[in-house]
Amino acid sequence: MIRVDNLGMTYPGGIRALAPTDLEFHAGEFTVLLGPSGAGKSTLLRCLNLLIEPSSGVISTSPLGELRSRGEIQWHRRSTGMIFQQHQLITRYTALDNVLIGRIGCYGAWRSLLPLPRKDKVFAMSCLERVGLIGKALVRVDRLSGGEQQRVGIARALAQEPNVILADEPVASLDPATAQNVLSLLHRICKSENLAAIVSLHQVHLAKIYADRIVGLAQGRVVFDGPPAALAEAELERIYGSQAGDARSPEVEKTPVAAPFTLPQLSSVQPSS
Repeated sequence: MIRVDNLGMTYPGGIRALAPTDLEFHAGEFTVLLGPSGAGKSTLLRCLNLLIEPSSGVISTSPLGELRSRGEIQWHRRSTGMIFQQHQLITRYTALDNVLIGRIGCYGAWRSLLPLPRKDKVFAMSCLERVGLIGKALVRVDRLSGGEQQRVGIARALAQEPNVILADEPVASLDPATAQNVLSLLHRICKSENLAAIVSLHQVHLAKIYADRIVGLAQGRVVFDGPPAALAEAELERIYGSQAGDARSPEVEKTPVAAPFTLPQLSSVQPSS
């Protein structure tokens, strides 16, 4: 789904955030990025979406190949959903209005200034239903809890009809129980839609529960790339160094998100093209 070759990022002043890196990410694979603050996780995610321009290397995607032209980059951004730690929602807007923002990229600049068609609103409602918030579609976001706001962020990403989901520490600001529920929901949706998911986390125990693959970074370099079962003590020390003890957390049982109603498949509602 996404391949990077020799991808690196050096900020002004010679600060190297990401050493030249080769990685591949595949459809249906839930990849977790682990590492201490400053390890390069956020930089890698933003380079993958070209929110920042890498200093070196190329990004290739299926079906476009190497991303070279402006049109190819725009297509890649439209097909990549981004979920942020601080939600990045417009708090005075309703949940539905925020999700509809995910549809704007499907239209040209002038068309996006007009009200979106009814099909887009129906599709946005189905995205809210996928995350269990259909009953709060018309509630202002600033009246929702932190976990609910993050679920609105997930619904907004789904509204783009993405092939890839990137999530930058999506549960860092949530309490442990809410964090696990939100991550469980995100995992379930990405698996059911066969999306490539690349999620940065600080919680090692959650990475071991949900990840198909863990990529560990330290000082801008990939120092581990493998299944959760292979993440032993020595690997944790390579990733976290002296902070390895702080990174450990008690193991918890996987708790599925409550589903009081049947969540429809996104393909059951056809958005406008």
